[in-house]
Amino acid sequence: MQDFVFILEATIDALACNIDEFPISKSSIQRIRTEKLKERAENIKIDFQNKVPDVVTLHWDLKLLPALSARKSKEESFPIVISYGLKKQLIAVRRLDKYAGKEQAQAVWKTTLDWNLEDNVHILCCDTMALNTGVFIGACALLKQKFVREMIFFACRHHVYQLVLKAVFEVKIKQVKTSSDIPLFKKFKDN
Repeated sequence: MQDFVFILEATIDALACNIDEFPISKSSIQRIRTEKLKERAENIKIDFQNKVPDVVTLHWDLKLLPALSARKSKEESFPIVISYGLKKQLIAVRRLDKYAGKEQAQAVWKTTLDWNLEDNVHILCCDTMALNTGVFIGACALLKQKFVREMIFFACRHHVYQLVLKAVFEVKIKQVKTSSDIPLFKKFKDN
C-alpha cells in the first residue's frame, strides 16, 4: 500500500494537479475504497431487485473452499443463490458456526430478508443431507415455517459451483460435450 501512495503522488504531480485535493493517506484510501465497494454492492442489489420476477428459486449448499485467511487450509462456506429463468445471482456467502438445520435456515432467512425477497421465493433447492431435509429440524422445514406458505422443495444433488463451472465451460469453451475426447478433460484424467 505504501508503494501505491508514492505512485499516486507521482501521478498527481505528473498530471500537474493540486496534491491537496486528493486523499493520499493509506487510511483515507482504504476508507474510500470500502465506501465505494459498499455503494457498488448496494447498486447491484437494487438493480437485481428491480428485475426479479414474482417467483424465484432459492439455492444453498455447504462448500469446503480454500480459506482466504490462511494458506493451504480450507473452510466451510455457505453460498446462497437466487435463480429464475436462465439467470442466477449469488446473494451471499456466509460462514456458519454450527452446521445444523437451524443455523442454515437462519442464514438463508436473514439473506432473504436482506435482499427483500421474502415474497418472491416460492421454491427451495438444496442438497439432500439430513440437516436440510429433516422433517422437524431440517433447514427446509424451518424455512417453510418462516415463509408461512406452501413451498416447492427441489432436492438438488448438483452443487452450486458445479453448475457455475458447467456454465463457464459452455460459454468459454464452445465445443464442450459429454465426451471424454476433449483434450482438457484428458489432461485432468491423466494427472
